[in-house]
Amino acid sequence: MSDFTPEDIVKYSMSGDATQAQDTIKGVLANKVMKALEAKKAEVAQAMFNNAIVGEKPEIEVPNVQAPSPLVKPDNGMTTVPETDVPAE
Repeated sequence: MSDFTPEDIVKYSMSGDATQAQDTIKGVLANKVMKALEAKKAEVAQAMFNNAIVGEKPEIEVPNVQAPSPLVKPDNGMTTVPETDVPAE
């Protein structure tokens, strides 16, 4: 970026150098725009990160789930029964 000042605009305008005066005006305006953008960028970044909640965890609802019942295998005739459980004939 250029280091033009408003005084340079007046100086080049008074000397009759229209091209240099125009370039100086553009340079001064560009400097002002860049400074304003940098200030706005810092303001937005500050607002964005200061509004965030830090350290708190969101509440998570835990469903009420019962423990599963024990697995019961059906007696399909394929299982063996201990001899002590067999009724006497």
